[in-house]
Amino acid sequence: MNIPFPPFEPDRSDYTGSASNNVVNAQPGADGWRPMPDLVEISQALPAECRGAVYVRDSTGNYVIIAGTETRLYRLDTTDYSWDDISGASAPYSVPLGDAWVFTRFGTQLLIHNLNNPIQVYDIESAGVCSDLAGSPPKARYSWVAGDFVVLGYIEGANGERTVRWSGLNDCEFWEIGKKGSDVQELPEGDEIMGGFADQGGFTVIQRAGMQFFPFAPSSGFTFTRNVLNPKQGSIAPRSIVSIGPGKFFYYSEDGFFGGAQRQPIGAERVDRWFLAQVDESFLGDVQGAADPYEKIVWWKYRLASGEYRRIGYDWQLDRWCQSDQQVGEVVALTTPGITWDGLSDLYSSIDAVDVPFDSRIFLGGRPTMATFTSDNKLAFFSGAPLAATIDTADMELNPIYRTFLSGVRIVTDAPTYTVRDGVSDYHGGAVTFSSTSSPNRAGLCPLRSDGRLHKIRLEIAAGTVWTVATGASIPDTNVTTSGQQ
Repeated sequence: MNIPFPPFEPDRSDYTGSASNNVVNAQPGADGWRPMPDLVEISQALPAECRGAVYVRDSTGNYVIIAGTETRLYRLDTTDYSWDDISGASAPYSVPLGDAWVFTRFGTQLLIHNLNNPIQVYDIESAGVCSDLAGSPPKARYSWVAGDFVVLGYIEGANGERTVRWSGLNDCEFWEIGKKGSDVQELPEGDEIMGGFADQGGFTVIQRAGMQFFPFAPSSGFTFTRNVLNPKQGSIAPRSIVSIGPGKFFYYSEDGFFGGAQRQPIGAERVDRWFLAQVDESFLGDVQGAADPYEKIVWWKYRLASGEYRRIGYDWQLDRWCQSDQQVGEVVALTTPGITWDGLSDLYSSIDAVDVPFDSRIFLGGRPTMATFTSDNKLAFFSGAPLAATIDTADMELNPIYRTFLSGVRIVTDAPTYTVRDGVSDYHGGAVTFSSTSSPNRAGLCPLRSDGRLHKIRLEIAAGTVWTVATGASIPDTNVTTSGQQ
């Protein structure tokens, strides 16, 4: 009898055999589950908690990583992995509570801003330090580039929370309305702006209760016109909005996780109820998303009632969910800066102290991946050895009539070491009692002695174990006997 390790969908019944309510620190694979990498610290500590980070590529092909705290802006020095202060004359800054730095590239200029401070501009090619953006643009919470225009959303001033404004044509320093295509638009419906991004032929604006598309339409007499994409629903968590390509984005709304303007439900009857039971609802608006382009997973960081943070991920390629219990800070999509052999000495005391495989993406500069900042404010990439993983099957009746005694199980995995436990219950809805752990013998069989009407196989793989796939449990017929009790 083969029992698969099914998708993680805790909102579904655990008795159908097609969903598991407990998979931790494993990523979806086409034929089961794959390991989830641990963190690798790569930098010295920022002076304070990170409030936003970004990477950009200069004309020589070098990748630049910039991060901001509440009061300063920094650039990662890849010679010793310290942080160089690049703050401008307007520093110290004051990022509002619950807000974060936004980074938008326009040519060789990187615009860095939040709602409380003048927009900063950093020249990617000449480096140096930041300065206030010329042209007297308004302060703004969000920004993006649409064609040849810089667009600001949720700006300072009366009704600014419902207003977008864009620069002059191909000039991020020109903000005189009515000239060079620069203009402003207040949105009469949909409540406050929660974010936006460039899209094919224009840009999309996400609001708390609506979505708008602004197509580029110079023949109309206006730079952009406006079409309502969704008149009623939007996002309640501005940082949860993650765009992965033209017309494709994901976000958290009042009633769960969705994709696109048509609100394709990706979490309904799968993770939405579970997530709402996990998250501290006082901090729903702080749910933060970021895309891992390498793994094809959108991750959302959320806060528990305990104050700790966790992640839930959606694999948009496989349409599968996953989760991690690893404590994380600010989560960002970055690229690895690359580490030379000489640079290893800045991170490790000796070759023997290197606890990361040498083919890890962390040693290959320019590889897109996920990153976070640790509790002591160090930049760390999710490129390390596998985390400790736990994978449960669904509750299964090995015999539809009688209770069964299970004496052994094989696990279909290439993990060299692991342990197995069997969770048994006397009836549907009954308490689940797990057996003691069992390891595979020379024949690959994990001996068990468990009796019950329903069985749930739990696979546990220790941290650092090298493995690539876990597909399911195989129970030989000779290891299943009935007890004679119905």
